[in-house]
Amino acid sequence: MKLVRETPLEQNEVEPFGPRDLARRILRTTRQISLATLDRNKGFPYSAVTNLSVEPDGAIAFYGAAISHHSRNIMADPRVSVTLSQSEGRDVLRDRRMTLIGTAHRLDGIAFERAKNRYKRKFFRSSKYLDLADSCMFKLNVEAIHLNGGPARYSDSLSAEDLSVDLRGAEALLEQEESLIAHFGRFPNKIKMLTSHINGVRGRWHIATIDPEGMDLASETEFHRLSFSQRVTTPATLLGLLS
Repeated sequence: MKLVRETPLEQNEVEPFGPRDLARRILRTTRQISLATLDRNKGFPYSAVTNLSVEPDGAIAFYGAAISHHSRNIMADPRVSVTLSQSEGRDVLRDRRMTLIGTAHRLDGIAFERAKNRYKRKFFRSSKYLDLADSCMFKLNVEAIHLNGGPARYSDSLSAEDLSVDLRGAEALLEQEESLIAHFGRFPNKIKMLTSHINGVRGRWHIATIDPEGMDLASETEFHRLSFSQRVTTPATLLGLLS
């Protein structure tokens, strides 16, 4: 699927910028999304605001109670769109934002448990909801992306691959993600060292997720992406890199 405009973007009106890097940065540092589903009874768009989690492969994941409108809508029709905005109270038309279109599917088994634990590490105040019997985690399969990086900075040329992380060969790293996070949690000075260059954030940082390209760090109010200097696929490589 590709977004098609009745009036195509005039590229000579677009300021030069790096859409892929910006899109990946927005993905990793946004906390909430606007989620639009299709009403299961009437078919009209139904929009809700919810928290954003990101899986190791770069895919969006979000929570939903099975009884909620948006969860029941997805069960009936998986087509959704989500919008990520970083206006932070400013004029949203002059700030960066990104809309992803695709299909959402419910995670189960070990995929659900791991996504649930990642969500809890990012949103510890909301973690109690994940222990309810009707808790669901959904994962978005992206089919189209529209990026607006601010005035005269927009792109329809990105694909799902531009946001994804290659997980090939990283099975051991992902299998031990939680134990590695627990290991680093026993050395708070290491976390302080890793986050010493992050300014303007209140609260204590902790590691939320690990993947071959980096770590997602979370505080009570913000997310930060820590990129590795090399591809990491094993726990031993990660421990050596951060020793």
